[in-house]
Amino acid sequence: MRAWLVVGWLCLVPILQACGTGADRAADARTVYCLGGGQRAALAEAAVALQLAMAGTARDQVTVSGRELTLEDWRKERAPAFDRACSALAAASKDGPAPAPSSGLDALLAVLLPVALGAGLTLVTAEWRSARDLGRLRADGVRTAAHAFVEAARDYAGAWVGLKYGDASPRDDLLGRLRGELDGQLRRVEVVRRGWRAVGRLRATLDSGPLGASLSEGWQDASPARAERERRLEAVLAEFDADCERVAHGLERPGRRHPELRAATPDGEGSAG
Repeated sequence: MRAWLVVGWLCLVPILQACGTGADRAADARTVYCLGGGQRAALAEAAVALQLAMAGTARDQVTVSGRELTLEDWRKERAPAFDRACSALAAASKDGPAPAPSSGLDALLAVLLPVALGAGLTLVTAEWRSARDLGRLRADGVRTAAHAFVEAARDYAGAWVGLKYGDASPRDDLLGRLRGELDGQLRRVEVVRRGWRAVGRLRATLDSGPLGASLSEGWQDASPARAERERRLEAVLAEFDADCERVAHGLERPGRRHPELRAATPDGEGSAG
């Protein structure tokens, strides 16, 4: 935002200066024309015609509030009236000064506009690349943490299924640590992408859902029950991993709405606008 303001100000100041300079030159040209020897009487007549003054004794003088003034004195005392009469005279006379040339301003704009557009394009491109690169870093963090947790959960379930009598129960400390790391990655995404409801659902699954603390409970049942539970868990893990991949995919594409991640429900119903 600051860069945009700087570029806009740097482009605007010379344009305003050029506009002011052009207007001053045009006013000076009209004054010189109107006070020239051949136009003085016509200027006095224009003032009378516009009811800005009354005729004076001399053809190139005017009377204002009972006082007879030269055109120069009239300009000093009643500048707005003088400018109005002079502008009208210049506009009515085909010999009057031509409008202030716009070539200087046109040339300035011809230089500044491409510069401003180029600077703006550079800023937009730089900001987009920065957002893309940051998105890729976040995506890699989510993707890596998700894969590590999913593989640890599979190994943990497989260890219970293959457990033999007398073996020590599989430990779940690695599973808990990887769960925390993945939740941390998802929490960072949730902060910068508040509208992505899918991230909240993933965190809920890790907290109180089937991949939360309950994942480490109830494996002491008989082996057939463990195998069936492992099959059910595999389906949950596959879906969870795919959902994490969708979040990572969205992070790699900044600037898009990603309605599939904004949806209020996993099937996409009630998506946020």
